[in-house]
Amino acid sequence: MNLSTAIVIMAPREAQAIAVPLLRQYSPDSLMRVPPHITVSFPFVPYERLDEALPRLHTICAQVSPFEMTVSGYAAFPGVAYMKPLNPQPVQALFQQIFAAFPECPPYEGRFGNEIQPHLTVGEFADAHVQKSAMLPFYEPVTWDVKRVHVLYGTHNEALPWLTYDVIMLSGGDQAV
Repeated sequence: MNLSTAIVIMAPREAQAIAVPLLRQYSPDSLMRVPPHITVSFPFVPYERLDEALPRLHTICAQVSPFEMTVSGYAAFPGVAYMKPLNPQPVQALFQQIFAAFPECPPYEGRFGNEIQPHLTVGEFADAHVQKSAMLPFYEPVTWDVKRVHVLYGTHNEALPWLTYDVIMLSGGDQAV
């Protein structure tokens, strides 16, 4: 079995209350694999190298201060509808620090360059017409404090749940957690 790994920010309950019904309708396999989240790095290191990579990842996260994240409204990529972060910069900065330490792990295998566009997926579509006609309800902005990242592992193309391998606190140099 070929296991992949990822670093994600789990969405809080308030955002999940919006995203989960949409994912049930527009992307049930994705919902089965991973709860609503914002991807920081995918794929991360091969599963077999995860134990070796974690100390370096912990060191990086120890230097990153917790930050506030707000999602408001929707946006889209071809084939994907998502809740839009109003302030993607902290996630992009965290990604850049991780990517600098793990340059062999370009986002999405380099298909979109070496940058990320943070997003909280609410639907995946094989057909552009279906995507355009998706009914995405209005929601009030959701804001939360990002204090940790989750390191997950699983299979990418099977409707099987990904599992948490580690939870890493962001501490901005503060060792008291």
